[in-house]
Amino acid sequence: MGNVSVKAELLAELGREWAKIERTCYNLSEPAMVTPGVQGEWSVKDVLAHLSAWEKYLLDRLGYVLTGQQPHYPVMTSWDDVHRFNAQVYAENRDRPLTSVIIEFRSLYQGVVTVIEALSDEQLNRPYTYDFPDDHLTLLQLIRANTYEHYREHCEAAQSIGDSHDRDA
Repeated sequence: MGNVSVKAELLAELGREWAKIERTCYNLSEPAMVTPGVQGEWSVKDVLAHLSAWEKYLLDRLGYVLTGQQPHYPVMTSWDDVHRFNAQVYAENRDRPLTSVIIEFRSLYQGVVTVIEALSDEQLNRPYTYDFPDDHLTLLQLIRANTYEHYREHCEAAQSIGDSHDRDA
């Protein structure tokens, strides 16, 4: 593959996984996207709002790491913190219109890509210790966990609903 940078590999993988989510959502009708039960009580719309919340969290943390800007999101040091955050996100977004959720999801993706493009490989490999300090993460691992690895975690459920609720059906 030659001398491909860490950033180039990150952006390529992010783009591939993003395209999968876009294709999945494009093929779903609006009723299919708002029907609960895709993952627990969540609909596809709820999953997109969940992913958006974690991308906002990521942008918040990148702002802290890169500029020293005080984070707005709470510190996460345990899985209980994560579960509380997820429950709060669901409660705050379950009644939002689908169009609003999709617009935010797409716009946050573009924001994440823009920030990643501004990072160097050296910055991506820096330690990240603000949340989960015992995990010894790098900034690259934080980005992966809150973008394409997270998409993969939730996309399969959305794809399975697509098999039974195709847009053209």
